[in-house]
Amino acid sequence: MTTEKISNWQPPDGLGRSSLRPVRLTIAGRFMAGLVVAFVIGAPALGAFLVNRGRHESSERALLREQGVGTTAEITRVWRTRDEDQRYMTEYRFSVEGREFTGRTPVPRKIWSGLAVGASLPVRYLPGRPHINHPAAWERTAMSELVGIFVPFTLLLPAALLAFQLRKQMRLLSEGRAAPGTVTSLRRTDKGTIVKYEFQLLSGAAVKGRSQGGRKSPGVGSQICVLYDPDNPRRNTAYPLPFVRLDR
Repeated sequence: MTTEKISNWQPPDGLGRSSLRPVRLTIAGRFMAGLVVAFVIGAPALGAFLVNRGRHESSERALLREQGVGTTAEITRVWRTRDEDQRYMTEYRFSVEGREFTGRTPVPRKIWSGLAVGASLPVRYLPGRPHINHPAAWERTAMSELVGIFVPFTLLLPAALLAFQLRKQMRLLSEGRAAPGTVTSLRRTDKGTIVKYEFQLLSGAAVKGRSQGGRKSPGVGSQICVLYDPDNPRRNTAYPLPFVRLDR
């Protein structure tokens, strides 16, 4: 970037004012804000659901162990799932007081290899509730209550990161100082283009930065506008921003 270019550089319309700039979310920003709200509201609800499910499954397992009645079922299906966590499955049917009931459950690999359609399978069921049943050769699995505590955090973490990005962009657009910058390199990734640039402070010092580029990222050597925090120039981003814009 030449001295002449710097002296003639003018910030984009609306960025030259020294007072706080009014800003608003873009469509993408509103979508992100909606995700944050959904994650924050949904995480506790999902956690409560998973904890209750784990307790329910543990209770049914204990009831089958303590009160279950034995009978013989007929295997009607044996298969393996094709998802990443491949599971070995079986399906069976049995009769209680003239009524037919069915069951479907994952099977330990060693036991599954010995199962065949039409073969007999000992099962246990709850008296009065035969729909609660399980093969007698192994215990029914139950979800750990810890899953209900851990899983919500997997939603709250991205919510916190998104909220941080929104707040950062809103603050930079509202309070940041505009400066001329030059693109120094571009790097394509699965998530988009990383734009690296160098910009100049009022003191004349050069600072390097990087930000996520859009679909049409400027080429290397292109002049851009950079917004930076006057108190900490390392907090910076290329303008325009994807999630916020000036409220004119």
